Amino acid sequence: MLKLTKKFEYGLLAIQYIAAMKPGEVATARQISEEIGIPYEFVAKVLQQLAKESLIDSVQGVRGGYKLNRPAANISLSQVAAAIEGPIQLIECEGNETPCDMLGTCTIKKPLTKIQKRFREIFDEATLEEIL
Repeated sequence: MLKLTKKFEYGLLAIQYIAAMKPGEVATARQISEEIGIPYEFVAKVLQQLAKESLIDSVQGVRGGYKLNRPAANISLSQVAAAIEGPIQLIECEGNETPCDMLGTCTIKKPLTKIQKRFREIFDEATLEEIL
């Protein structure tokens, strides 16, 4: 069954937590970990990935932490997913340069590629603001 990964769910919870903060506030990985109940090491790694993709900013110093890089309305769920897991890909063969053994006889790739496209569009349109 198709299912979002725990890594994506936890990453979404972490960025949602940051997005819900008041303007000017920052959240630490430890704070997010304790408030949401996600292991600290996991939160720290996900926050690094989100910062690397410029979805959040890392604020250095004694009162440092993380804050959104831009308004939640300007961050799509596709961007969050790509930062954490890579591009959304429902079927393994789509975008894979190594041809599948069933390339000549496969009858599901074309319809599943259409579904994948629609799924990506939904995630592209959905924003972080919508889950606050």
